[in-house]
Amino acid sequence: MINQKVLLKNETTYRFGGMCKNFFLLNDKKDLDNFDEYDIFDEYFILGKGSNVAFSENEFDGAVIQSKINYINFDNNTNKLELGSGTYLPDLSRFLKSKNLSDGEFLLGIPGTVGGALSMNAGCYGYEFLDYVEAFEYFDIKSKKIKTINKSQINYGYRFTDIDDSIILSVTMIFPDGDPDKISKNMKEFTNHRKNTQPSALYNAGSVFKNGEDYYAAELIENAGLKGYKIDGVRVSEKHSNFFIADKDAKSSALYKLVNFVKDSIFDKYDVMLQEEIIFVGDFS
Repeated sequence: MINQKVLLKNETTYRFGGMCKNFFLLNDKKDLDNFDEYDIFDEYFILGKGSNVAFSENEFDGAVIQSKINYINFDNNTNKLELGSGTYLPDLSRFLKSKNLSDGEFLLGIPGTVGGALSMNAGCYGYEFLDYVEAFEYFDIKSKKIKTINKSQINYGYRFTDIDDSIILSVTMIFPDGDPDKISKNMKEFTNHRKNTQPSALYNAGSVFKNGEDYYAAELIENAGLKGYKIDGVRVSEKHSNFFIADKDAKSSALYKLVNFVKDSIFDKYDVMLQEEIIFVGDFS
């Protein structure tokens, strides 16, 4: 693995974060052969594209590992795909379209990686990533071994899996055959819907909170009168209340304060405890 000193703000869509002296780029699973050399840290964070992460402005004492394993292998006979964990989801969506495979249209608007999508069971428009996963290969940090596991062997649900202490290496997926015109139509409709309902501001990380079984986080936030509410350069979007937008010079501490203020407000008003979809990494004390 390539060890670099990196300013973490450059690795996330929010552009938040301090210095990390141990930022490892994983280009191939063979890079893990010498993992013992790096096994000296109390904390690891596995980073995808950084589209749902907010790092603290303080220096991160642990190690950040980012997969750059980017490939798509496709079997025409079975529709089975083997995907590198660093493969960009919009690229996968376009590849599926080129093969007339359906149900991957929702991936076009998710600016993440295959590994990240697996870890959090990413989804939208009624689709979820794990619905199309067969198995995946991963490096178990505890045992320091590469393993393969079937989807049926893990627990997962809405924006959740119990995949811990693991570096995702590759994912095996199957998508059904589809109608080319319908695929194109879905991609266009999903793209237009995002443009019409979600803010185009540069500094955000998509949905901040998960939806519940009987509520939408955005509706609760809007009904509580919190649209446009701002703390130190980070505000609740006027266009979509579950998106929090940061000014160029804002800090992650402001986002952290705003998230907790909104959580407390919603709990006080509706007796609902919102759960973050965004991940805070580092010291926010």
